[in-house]
Amino acid sequence: MKKYYIAGIVPENTQSGGGFSVYFPDVPNVAAGGETVEEAIRNATSGLYVALRGIAEQNGHIPEPSDIEAVRAKVRAEREADGLPYPENTVYQYIAPPILAMTPVRLNVSLAKSLVDEVDTVRDRIGMTRSGFFAAATRDYLSRMQG
Repeated sequence: MKKYYIAGIVPENTQSGGGFSVYFPDVPNVAAGGETVEEAIRNATSGLYVALRGIAEQNGHIPEPSDIEAVRAKVRAEREADGLPYPENTVYQYIAPPILAMTPVRLNVSLAKSLVDEVDTVRDRIGMTRSGFFAAATRDYLSRMQG
């Protein structure tokens, strides 16, 4: 059976610009929002993917999704802890987690020697493997292209 994470989509004060904030109380480090509910859901889906992928890449424990009542209570508690109102018209959306295929795939690529030398200089300085550097650079590029 497929599990879904539940996002709390909270309408913000329309007098201060409005928009929507999104909460995933079951998944740490997801920050998302949008001007419309639709945009907030798109951004929440992307944020969920990034957060869960990061946990998986660090060999961390992927959290289990809570039920709707627990999520409602957590969103309300988080808003109250931050001194923010909990609007009664908060929307809850079930969002399917991404499929995280973390099995490494070996690639053979050809690059100019000068580029490889630059990569090696930077990766040595920051303590990464060449594969790790290319994976991080690719993720960064893809997230900028999608955002």
